[in-house]
Amino acid sequence: MSADDTYKQKKQFVEEVSLLIEESGKPRISGQIMGWLMVCDPPEQSFSDLVEHLEVSKGSVSNMTRMLVQSGLIEKVRLPGERQIHFRIKEGAWVDVLEKELESINSLKNISDKGLKILKKEPGTDKSRLKEMNKFYKFAEKNLPRLIEEYKEEHFDQV
Repeated sequence: MSADDTYKQKKQFVEEVSLLIEESGKPRISGQIMGWLMVCDPPEQSFSDLVEHLEVSKGSVSNMTRMLVQSGLIEKVRLPGERQIHFRIKEGAWVDVLEKELESINSLKNISDKGLKILKKEPGTDKSRLKEMNKFYKFAEKNLPRLIEEYKEEHFDQV
């Protein structure tokens, strides 16, 4: 396979990632940046590299890299002898995302608990939707921490 074919496949991968990210309600450009940083070589890319390979505006890259750094998915790095800041996928980013999601799950479980207490005072009210939500988030709250720990044990070096 030629280098040009590989580059086209990488660009297609980036497109697929960006569409999935967009469907989840996040800006498409954040998916493009994440997708590119997962398949690019070298793994560290400068601001200019991102603008060039993704064919997007400097403003978009600036805003989205700032957002992705704040969210903990990517990090800024300085390379020896380089003046430019580079970006790369942060090691452990996927576990960090899931741990942040667990915080949201806990909040959703708590709010559904509160809703069920409110509805308890109204015996004729249909509670089935809220009960389903509550059961799901209790299940996730109970099981997700174990999965995160299992993953860490299997994939992170023990210090």
